[in-house]
Amino acid sequence: MEWFRSLLQKMLAETLDDLKSDSDYIKMKLPIEKITNQFEKSLKIRAEHGIINAKIREAKLSDIEIFQKLHELIWQNTHMRYKPFSSDLLRDLIKDPNITFLIAQVDGIDSGFGIVYFTGNKKDVGVVAALGVLPTLQGKGLGTILGLKIWEFFKNKGLKELHCRVSKENKNGYKFIRSLGFEEY
Repeated sequence: MEWFRSLLQKMLAETLDDLKSDSDYIKMKLPIEKITNQFEKSLKIRAEHGIINAKIREAKLSDIEIFQKLHELIWQNTHMRYKPFSSDLLRDLIKDPNITFLIAQVDGIDSGFGIVYFTGNKKDVGVVAALGVLPTLQGKGLGTILGLKIWEFFKNKGLKELHCRVSKENKNGYKFIRSLGFEEY
């Protein structure tokens, strides 16, 4: 069964990475112990000054079309080539116990997403595979709220570190990820 999970994670990575090479990305990490109560509190305060009415849920199979539409709307405003998720791939990924899709709603409207998964020999490293927010809501705290929810999710699983990769072209994404406490490695 491990080979199947690895295959699904590879398919997820290939879809999200737009088939770029590693040299096109900046690798980032955040050890869980660096997420202090004080730092979390400062992020919560920052998020409260933006979007106040945001709710985050774990995606279900019934959310496949919602996720596909959100992904398309968010990706249209990037400089990267759009590569859609197929319904079949999303179905397999959502069913995988090591991969979690989060969907953010603002005032009842699906407005952002996060995709996370576990890796490492002991599944003790969390990977933020993707985080996206509708362009009209960027810079208003929703990404921070998603980041906080991802931390909470991973901390509750007892993980030791978070990883992500940011496209070198994505200057705003890099700045945002740094603001969440991630550092290059």
